[in-house]
Amino acid sequence: MSSINLNTSIDIYCERVSSDLFAEPINFLSNIAFIIAFYILLRKLKDVSFSDKSHKRYSTILTYLILLIGLGSFLFHAFGNLWSAFADTLPIMIFILFYLYIAVRFYLEQTNLLSVVAIIIFLSLNILLGYAGVEEISSYLTALFAMLFISAISLMKQELEISRGLFIASIIFIISLTFRQIDAFACSYIPFGTHLIWHILNAILLYSLVLLFIKRFKK
Repeated sequence: MSSINLNTSIDIYCERVSSDLFAEPINFLSNIAFIIAFYILLRKLKDVSFSDKSHKRYSTILTYLILLIGLGSFLFHAFGNLWSAFADTLPIMIFILFYLYIAVRFYLEQTNLLSVVAIIIFLSLNILLGYAGVEEISSYLTALFAMLFISAISLMKQELEISRGLFIASIIFIISLTFRQIDAFACSYIPFGTHLIWHILNAILLYSLVLLFIKRFKK
């Protein structure tokens, strides 16, 4: 049985034209957007009081997950190999699943059990989309569907702020995902591609999602 080489080079973005270290300087530097989002949210958390300690704890976890997403993406666009790809994608998946849990638990006011069931449904849909041939972005498409679904349910429950916030976040996500997917096609026109826009818009997206949770449960 052959072992997995974690240093296997991964070349999937327009800017990377070699396996050299820091071969994607613009993609690498654009991750500063996540660090900025993390810093602003951290400052906000220091000035916000919550009615429940758990809401403070969840907000803090979400905020630090943005930092981990930024650091993971820094690593991937610096090294461009298999182990750094794991460092890039794992924090993203943790954020998605964790936010789904708290959205069902607190936005939709469901039980812990149903919140966990929502995660199981998410993972199942993710696998099905993978079999459908969109494995690379299956988790993103499922996350988009989840945001729109919870936005619609929130609208029916007259939770207008939550519904509007998730709908706006969904629009941002659609735009950012579009720029991610057209990166390879943009190489002929933009040498460094469009992936940096994915980073910037995603930092705005994550910031808006965490801020939505903070505003919903602050005193």
